[in-house]
Amino acid sequence: MRSGIDAPRHSLPSISVCFAGLFLTFSPTSGATDVDRRSHELVRRECRAVIDTEDVTLFANGTVRLIAKHEEERSVQLTELTPDEVKAFLRRVREVDLSEEDPVGVNLQGDWVEQCELYLDVTVGEEPTRYRFGRYDSLSLALSRVNRVADDLLEVVKERSPTTGLPYGYVPQPGDVLERVDGVLFEVIGLTGDKKGIELIGVEQPLTIYVLNEAVGQHFKALVKRRQFP
Repeated sequence: MRSGIDAPRHSLPSISVCFAGLFLTFSPTSGATDVDRRSHELVRRECRAVIDTEDVTLFANGTVRLIAKHEEERSVQLTELTPDEVKAFLRRVREVDLSEEDPVGVNLQGDWVEQCELYLDVTVGEEPTRYRFGRYDSLSLALSRVNRVADDLLEVVKERSPTTGLPYGYVPQPGDVLERVDGVLFEVIGLTGDKKGIELIGVEQPLTIYVLNEAVGQHFKALVKRRQFP
């Protein structure tokens, strides 16, 4: 499994080696063979009001990510589940009969009353579904059971991971030194040839990796420092 995306061959430094990947992988539920497990969302619950957001996601590779925002402050917490833990969470969702629940649209209402959207993609061959409800609504038994799964994912990531995060609205710049979720430091070299990702090189290890622009916040937990090229 490759991490991030491929860049043109001429852009690879002669001393670099491609990063083989840190994360465990699981078969995608939607049946697609080209889904990147690191960005494939299985369970996601986003709750937000005007100035606050709480977004917890279980990815197909076993990563659980919590993004919390308050006004302009943003924090990210990440942890990894074992394969057995992932299977247990998915089994709890699949055991619930949601056939009587009405899926809803994707847009949340911007209101002082906190709104939640629950996204599920846990059944092979079926399209993902979304359910929307107020944070403190009285839910049906079935939806309450699935919402409890999201609650438990939230507790797991809070217990296992310290609060971290890249600056709000962060855009990688050449010379930036980022700390990956496993503590390894990488320096941003620049954009890949197709502009869809960034190329980074290890600060202490001769590793070159490529990460999709939208996945930077998933793989890196802190901006350590900005460094100008000589």
